[in-house]
Amino acid sequence: MNRKIIFRIARTEMATLFYSPVAWLLLVAFACQVGFDFSDILSEIVKVKALGQTISFSVTAGVVLGMKGIFEVIQETIYLYIPLLTMNLMSREYASGSIKLLYSSPVNSFQIVGGKFLAMVAFGLLFVAILALPAVTMALTIPGADFPLILSGLLSMFLLILTYCAIGLFMSSLTSYQVVAAVATLSALAFFNYVGQIGQSSPLIREITYWLSIKGRASEMVGGLICSDDVVYFLAVIALFLSFTVIRIDNQRTRRSVTAKALRYALAVGAIVVVGFVSSRPAMMSFYDATHAKQRTLSEESQAVMRQLKGPLTITTYVDVFDSEFDVASPQAQKEDFARFKMYTRFKPEIRMKYVYYYSEPRDSTLYKQYPDKSVPEIAREVARKKKLNARKLCSAEELQERIDLRQEGYRFVRVVERGSGEQARLRLFDDMHYHPSETEISAALKKMIVPPVKVGALTGHGERSVTRKGDQDYSMFATRGRFRHSMINQGFDVVELDLEATGDVPNEIGILLIAEMRRPMSERELAAIDRFADRGGNLMILANPGRQEAMNPLLRRFGIELRPGILAQPSPANTYDLVLSRATQEAADSIRGFYRTMIRRAAYSAVTMPTAAAIRIVDTTRFRARELLTTEADKTWIELQTTDLTETVPTLDSLAGERLGSYPTAVALTRMHAGREQRIVVVGDADCLSNAELQIGQRPGVVSYNFSMIPGTFRYLCYGEFPVSSARKPNRDTDIRVTPMTLPRIKRIYCFWIPLLIALGGVLVWLRRRRR
Repeated sequence: MNRKIIFRIARTEMATLFYSPVAWLLLVAFACQVGFDFSDILSEIVKVKALGQTISFSVTAGVVLGMKGIFEVIQETIYLYIPLLTMNLMSREYASGSIKLLYSSPVNSFQIVGGKFLAMVAFGLLFVAILALPAVTMALTIPGADFPLILSGLLSMFLLILTYCAIGLFMSSLTSYQVVAAVATLSALAFFNYVGQIGQSSPLIREITYWLSIKGRASEMVGGLICSDDVVYFLAVIALFLSFTVIRIDNQRTRRSVTAKALRYALAVGAIVVVGFVSSRPAMMSFYDATHAKQRTLSEESQAVMRQLKGPLTITTYVDVFDSEFDVASPQAQKEDFARFKMYTRFKPEIRMKYVYYYSEPRDSTLYKQYPDKSVPEIAREVARKKKLNARKLCSAEELQERIDLRQEGYRFVRVVERGSGEQARLRLFDDMHYHPSETEISAALKKMIVPPVKVGALTGHGERSVTRKGDQDYSMFATRGRFRHSMINQGFDVVELDLEATGDVPNEIGILLIAEMRRPMSERELAAIDRFADRGGNLMILANPGRQEAMNPLLRRFGIELRPGILAQPSPANTYDLVLSRATQEAADSIRGFYRTMIRRAAYSAVTMPTAAAIRIVDTTRFRARELLTTEADKTWIELQTTDLTETVPTLDSLAGERLGSYPTAVALTRMHAGREQRIVVVGDADCLSNAELQIGQRPGVVSYNFSMIPGTFRYLCYGEFPVSSARKPNRDTDIRVTPMTLPRIKRIYCFWIPLLIALGGVLVWLRRRRR
């Protein structure tokens, strides 16, 4: 192979491109698009800082990723440029007749194609160079900018451009009409975006078409994760279409039978299919996470879980054909569904996915009207046909009874994770905006199969909040509701109710005792049982409420604390007195960390919202060391001795006695060393802050509520970090930007006007120089 010929053809092709105004217009248009996209996303981030808000995300990722990130936007529109660039690569040779000169010259088909594609590689580098210009500004204005992430994105864009160019080169070899070549290229790119939806019901065809799909292929690398499967995909598709072009030119130069021509194409396709199939096997994949915080890799705790999972692992998904969530795991969505576990198959390639489709009693009464005189199995088969599911794959929920009791899940979407040794855990979808389980929930389910789950005993018998009832004041949402992400059963805990009058003692398997607002005091027998539990080193979480001092103080005084009389009150932004904002203390951030540290970083607007709270007083520190976790603001809080409606008599801060106005603890941690391990007790002065009603409220105006975070954070503290599994990464270092609203117009002028103008002037100079010659 004579490389000089390839370089000579490439140089000639580049000269032809740059002597044409089309190439310069494409570069100017691309530079303008990059400039406007970069200016828009930069202004959004600068606006966040100008408003005084804390930037907690990676600024580099904010610029290049997301809905408005420059790499994300460009990868969605770059296909519009390539057909105009490649449409005349071979079509021009056919139309001018110069192809006959190439055929008669001592140049083979591979050299022709190689030279022209090399010219496209050079032009693609110009596109990437323009796309890399914002990195200069980021280097100057973002301290600690994440350059490996930027380079990963540029690599993905370069491979995507080359792939489009290879497709365009082949399409150009099919016709002598440049417009037809451009349209054919657009059609081919559209096909490669759509092909992933073809044949998804067939396991074999699904593997081929899903791998061939170019849709979203660059997204992983744009996001910072370089996967060998994606790199091999781009290189394989490039090789496929370059070989197609070589075969096309060879077939025109040499007379062959139709069968021989078809066989050459088939061999090329077959070779690529084999390469694609092998490279897409999880065991054959390798990864590199280019992000500074390793956001695209499992956390250290999750990786530790995966290392302990020996042997086969199967995830079986049970889907009711009548369920509204059927489409999540339908045969057409199985490949996409499997991709949700890609971070886990990276560390355990032998994970297998199974899908079981069944039917139960329809919950939609309109189905009976739509299919009168049909039985439930017949209705299920009709619905399955409409959803493109083979009805023979359906079974009834009763047939699965021995394997799994689907009534416990309300016949909703559920996954059963099972080890080869028989241990099982469940994964569910959640009724929130994220919908699917995150790393925290998945890793917690996997860890429950390795270590015994932490058992939480919820005390009953004294009017406590129920962990199973769904009333506004009860705790079913955070304790046992399967469809709530932060529910303890989804975070690695088992919750059971416990009646000390019936059991006489706290069972040994109980690791944490939950006491949620006793309305009646304990008997001496029950208090003795609590003492025995504490003496053996058991941990407790105790939640109180104003007006329960008489019932709860006999228990709390055993640990050296008590509830102050009355109720805490403070003015809210709406000038009402129905909410207490509890702020994290520095002591909590230093000793417990977790969400307390986050609250300290965002102290201006972060709080645990407490509808009604009692102040906690530390009375004895001889047995336990007390740490204040949450306190109220000193200049805005007082104790109202009346526990009636506070809005009936609204005092003013000036009218309060000096002793009443102050900072009061609303959550306290008590610790002591016991048998070589720290015993931990958490006491909260408001039982409503974790109630069903409060958790459903979510966020209030002017404050970011950390009630949700308090649930896993507190129980993780009480079980010594065993559960929930932490998905925390090291903090981002690029959380600041030196651009101000005053300098934004200057940056916009540079990228949206001066850079495109310089490119346009370069085109004019080349044109003038050519005219002089």
